[in-house]
Amino acid sequence: METKTIITELNQEDLVDLLCTATYGSSWLDCSAPERTGCVIDDNDSREDVWAKALLAGHKIKCFDYYAEGEVYGPHGKVIKKDGTAVYFIGLDDILKGLQSCADGTFKHDDDEYGEREVRWLKECYAHFSDPDQGRMEMDNPEAEALMQVIMFNELIYG
Repeated sequence: METKTIITELNQEDLVDLLCTATYGSSWLDCSAPERTGCVIDDNDSREDVWAKALLAGHKIKCFDYYAEGEVYGPHGKVIKKDGTAVYFIGLDDILKGLQSCADGTFKHDDDEYGEREVRWLKECYAHFSDPDQGRMEMDNPEAEALMQVIMFNELIYG
């Protein structure tokens, strides 16, 4: 039997949890929102709140891969700096699709034991993100970064 995960909605809190956990302390990942989104930004909004509001308003955010060394993976990226930094333009649909492929194991991976371990681990990462009973406190930076890699690259590049 084959099953397919369909994520019907992500709210601001979901997006903030994912983006905050993935970028806080990350050596390779950072994000930014467009300067003009038409979103109401409160004085106490975090940068992740601004990103989430932009996504929910239909805008794409920029996700920077500082380890790219001139390489781009997947259809959303391009190299933007002489140091090889790549930027990925990510929208809410891209996040939904990436999370669904983590849950289902349909992201790009090898068909060997290593690929099977990646599938199991990313399913666990998704479960920590999505299961309110386990609580998002279970999701740590490496797990959130892994989810973001699938969202950005459709594969796990940095382990």
